[in-house]
Amino acid sequence: MRRTLLLLALVSTLVSSSAFARVTITIKNNDAAGTGFNDPTPATPVGGNPGTTLGEQRLNAFKYAAAIWGELLDSKVPITISATFSPINVSGQPCTASSAILGQASPTVFVSNFANAPLPNVGYPLALANALAGTDLSPNTAQIRAQFNALVDNATCLGDSNWYYGYDANHGKDVDLIAVLLHEFAHGLGFAGNTSTNSGNFSNNTPTVFEVHTFDNQAGLRWTQMTPEQRLVSMINTGHLTWDGALTKQHAATLLKPVTVLTVTAPSAIAKNYDIGTASFGASVANISLSGDVVAANDGTDSTSSSTLDACQDLTNAAALKGKWALVDRGNCNFTVKAKNVQNAGAIGIIVVDNKTDTCFPPGMGGSDDTVTIPAVSVTQADGTAIRAALTSTVNVTVHFDPTSLAGATSEGYARLYAPCTVQGGSSIYHFDVTASPNLLMEPNINDDLTHGVDLTIDQLRDIGWPITAPQGRRILRH
Repeated sequence: MRRTLLLLALVSTLVSSSAFARVTITIKNNDAAGTGFNDPTPATPVGGNPGTTLGEQRLNAFKYAAAIWGELLDSKVPITISATFSPINVSGQPCTASSAILGQASPTVFVSNFANAPLPNVGYPLALANALAGTDLSPNTAQIRAQFNALVDNATCLGDSNWYYGYDANHGKDVDLIAVLLHEFAHGLGFAGNTSTNSGNFSNNTPTVFEVHTFDNQAGLRWTQMTPEQRLVSMINTGHLTWDGALTKQHAATLLKPVTVLTVTAPSAIAKNYDIGTASFGASVANISLSGDVVAANDGTDSTSSSTLDACQDLTNAAALKGKWALVDRGNCNFTVKAKNVQNAGAIGIIVVDNKTDTCFPPGMGGSDDTVTIPAVSVTQADGTAIRAALTSTVNVTVHFDPTSLAGATSEGYARLYAPCTVQGGSSIYHFDVTASPNLLMEPNINDDLTHGVDLTIDQLRDIGWPITAPQGRRILRH
């Protein structure tokens, strides 16, 4: 999902969320007559959504998602979400058959130094600031603004996928609006900050409470302790940008799943755990423990590739590869071809080095070949380059399930934030990392397996100061 911010001034209508909410969240309908929330196109009730027009179903979905958050958070000051459901087709970011801007939401303003502010000279999203102050600090101002893309419901935007307006998460090939709304409303509630990705500066030289908890575990500094130049380095420090809130860390320890890692045991200069990508083919690495030395595969050259390291042809150093992990470069042929060639040479597994540097996350590897029986993993270009450079001596690795390494967390147990090594506008920093398992609500993409829970997101909001009350029979949607 990509996000952008567009502000439209149209006709307004107010619709409240659930009467049982601990904080009342109202949707301010800014759509013109006959469009968006007011679209009269007949619709069949679906997945618990009783609306009989497209506009009704859209507004009902907004109310449903608002009620989930309203039931979990406490504030005696109501929250207003100023919203539109209009076409979004930004120049340079058109809606196509394969990509689209789904929607966005954000705080209308950050407020600092208000009565009862926990930290001085720190910005709090208006909804939270009101909750902490116990009064409306900016009367007649909506606390959250949101815009969602009506074009998703046509035949050309995202192909045959449309918005799914049901409450039951049975969206099939369609896009689950409730999940996207829960995600975007969380941005408006405080999963957001104000650091410029161009300069590293805070807007108005004031950090938000999000930046207070943004921690680089390699630098050993929070963002509020860094210079703008240091923040620019930190925001692309993949795997090391974290959320240091105590409640999020506590829940991450029980929610996130242990993962399989590649551990280099020798030489000592590069000895550590490495993140890996996995394959849809070959032996499963879910419960594996397989050790061996690493040897660079060599396949000579042919008319289709000048590389001798991509394993796209029969290997010329098969004897050296027997019983070893084969290191190969990505590109020039399918992953399954590479795996089959190193398997035929007697290798016990294949390590594919990525050839892209846009994200610095090891890629997943697709393909199908039932004759491939060895495990296949991938590493980033930087990690693969380090391993390849060390092959002048013996490099020994173990690919193994590590119960102490949690998917989406650092070795200290902090939840990782999304920090690809090339800044992704609208996605970098203010999302959880894509390596998390299970998938989290606040990853930069809405994953198909989300179930309308709020997982670590409720803990992140509590870390920045949102009050909640004892459940007393109420649901706390975590998973």
